[in-house]
Amino acid sequence: SAFLAQISLARYADRGYSRLLMWTGTGLAILSMLALAWSESLISFIGARFLFGLGEGIFLPAARRLVILSSPEDTGGALGRLSAFQMFGFLIGPLLGSVLGEYLGLQMTFLINGAVILACAPLITLVPVVHQSHIEVKGILRKLFKDRNVRAIMVAVFGYYGSFGIYESIWAIYLDDLGASQIFIGFQLTLFAIPMILVAPFAGKLAERKGGLSLALLAIAVSIPAVALYGMTSNIFLLTFILCVHAVSDAAVVPAMQLAMSKLAGDAQATGQGLLNASGLVVAAAVALGSGVVYQIFGPFWLFAGWALVMTVTTSAAAFLGRGELKREANLRSHPTP
Repeated sequence: SAFLAQISLARYADRGYSRLLMWTGTGLAILSMLALAWSESLISFIGARFLFGLGEGIFLPAARRLVILSSPEDTGGALGRLSAFQMFGFLIGPLLGSVLGEYLGLQMTFLINGAVILACAPLITLVPVVHQSHIEVKGILRKLFKDRNVRAIMVAVFGYYGSFGIYESIWAIYLDDLGASQIFIGFQLTLFAIPMILVAPFAGKLAERKGGLSLALLAIAVSIPAVALYGMTSNIFLLTFILCVHAVSDAAVVPAMQLAMSKLAGDAQATGQGLLNASGLVVAAAVALGSGVVYQIFGPFWLFAGWALVMTVTTSAAAFLGRGELKREANLRSHPTP
């Protein structure tokens, strides 16, 4: 549902409906919490989750557009801070949810979550109104794809977000197979998220100075050996060290890639950010579905090494396709604006 919303509705934020979309996304998130609180079947639970994904997909591109247009001098840093706040919520949410669920039950947990979202909703009224563009909604995605630099980002997205799909679907199973405790697995999942909170704002600022696509491709290149090494050791402490390196590079990729898209999207800022996120979601989901089969049949070595090879190919192809943008960023580094 988040994919459908971002690919189809994000464009309307570029036509001046950013605040309306943020209100709508927030309302759907609250409604989904109420639905989850009273869900009594798998179907109703899935429907409620569908609503939440829809709300997230409507809200995020509009929010990113406002952040980009409100911070012309430090777009990368602003996107990094937004990513850090998102990851903080992702990190603290499961912890609070488990505590509330233990003492108050699932229904009260979802109701409290809905109440918190409702309490934060008035903050949308403080969002600055930025200028609307006059882009044609029809065919805007085709126009973006005509830019080979945008296609370069999409190719990089395929390799990068595919590794996310593997991590989400296999990592806990892999550590369990290696004999790690549930506490250790939870610790690792938390450890992977922490650099996004601490590093992303600084990485965004660095991307602003060095170039979004340049930093994104460099950070992906750093993460490729880490992905390959995951399947080459059974030592969970060595895996933890490798994970930390991977996590830091990932924290740089996200704001850098968002910044790169913002430099290429022109007036279609929300559309570009929606396309970027939607593509990442569908790639991660598709790879996650196939990862289990590959892991079961061929084992961790071929799963991780194989995807590292895919990342190498996609990153190289992205650098070739995006050589025009990379050259522009190199020129800006050589002749920085005072």
